Amino acid sequence: MNRREFLCGMCYGGLATCFAPLACFASVPSRSRFVFVLLRGGFDGLAAIIPAMDANYARLRGQLALRPDELAPLGETGFALAPGLSSLAELWNRNELAVTHAMAIPYRTRSHFDGQAILETGLARPEGQADGWLNRLLTIMGGKYEGLAVGAGLPRSMHGPHAVTTVSLTKLGAVTDAYLARLHHLYQRDPILLDRFETALQAQEEIDELGPITNHRGPVAPILDATAKFLRDPDGPNVAAVEFSGWDTHRNQGKDGGQLDRRLSQLAAGLSGFRRQMGEAWADTTVVVMTEFGRTVRPNGSNGTDHGTAGAGLILGPNLAKSAVVSDWPGLAEKDLYENRDLRPTLDTRAVLKGVIAGAFDLTTAQANRVFPGSDTIRPLNGIMR
Repeated sequence: MNRREFLCGMCYGGLATCFAPLACFASVPSRSRFVFVLLRGGFDGLAAIIPAMDANYARLRGQLALRPDELAPLGETGFALAPGLSSLAELWNRNELAVTHAMAIPYRTRSHFDGQAILETGLARPEGQADGWLNRLLTIMGGKYEGLAVGAGLPRSMHGPHAVTTVSLTKLGAVTDAYLARLHHLYQRDPILLDRFETALQAQEEIDELGPITNHRGPVAPILDATAKFLRDPDGPNVAAVEFSGWDTHRNQGKDGGQLDRRLSQLAAGLSGFRRQMGEAWADTTVVVMTEFGRTVRPNGSNGTDHGTAGAGLILGPNLAKSAVVSDWPGLAEKDLYENRDLRPTLDTRAVLKGVIAGAFDLTTAQANRVFPGSDTIRPLNGIMR
């Protein structure tokens, strides 16, 4: 480690005591804007996107089953939104919402660590310190280097050689102006460090203008509002990774108005608010929402669900070909379950992501395969984007 690398680490570590990173940004030479939202913990896809047409749904879900009159149907597809996601029906009616179901990472695991590693690296197996798939996308696209990380770390999807910017949306402590002035003086002799330091301060000032990050809509909405503030700037970044924890519902998952449904409501409000905050820039924006795995089809003894396999995801944006449910539905009959407990996977997360980024950034098949090494046999999801 040379002097500059050491000082960079010291700069990041010092500022990390003051800020908590929640969103990560970068730029590529394109008008398109892309947001990857990771729901850490494995959210219950069967509780979010209900297969109302499946006769086995109510039987298997037991006390967690929702009644038909509680649901928001997705056209004539046979699927429906949970009460907490019902506000997204407006996007469905605008042809700006696609739902993916029976979707899973290519590696069978019930480990949060392994599942998230695979989803964020884009590889077929948890292979240690691999770069993130979003960073590979940025490298392939040849984006502008904005490089600055402020906070405790980067989302793994953004790890890699391409420099990115991480900003804080939550203050954990106070830093005096005198301390910042001393840091500024220290870095004046190094243009690279000085540029990164000043970029961090400017980003934090923009976040501060948004006011408190929590309000009646919960923590999701203000974080996505802040993300929109950066992405809608014509000279700002156009790729973002955002993550939210708390989706591991082993106990008291609930139904309409329950613990999980309230989280889904916050997510839906945040996504709808993000669309509004983007303004005219929404015309070129695509949002993908994924989680590392689904949950068991049957409730456990604590009125919750345990780690499963296939689950559901969301794709939002005006550049979708149309609103659709993308699923080769395997069914919920006993013989159709994976290991007699989970929704069987029939759709690979890499196929979905390859199809979306190819459409959003006009990538070739070869470029998409480089973003997801070892996925040459996985065909991109065609027809999802215009």
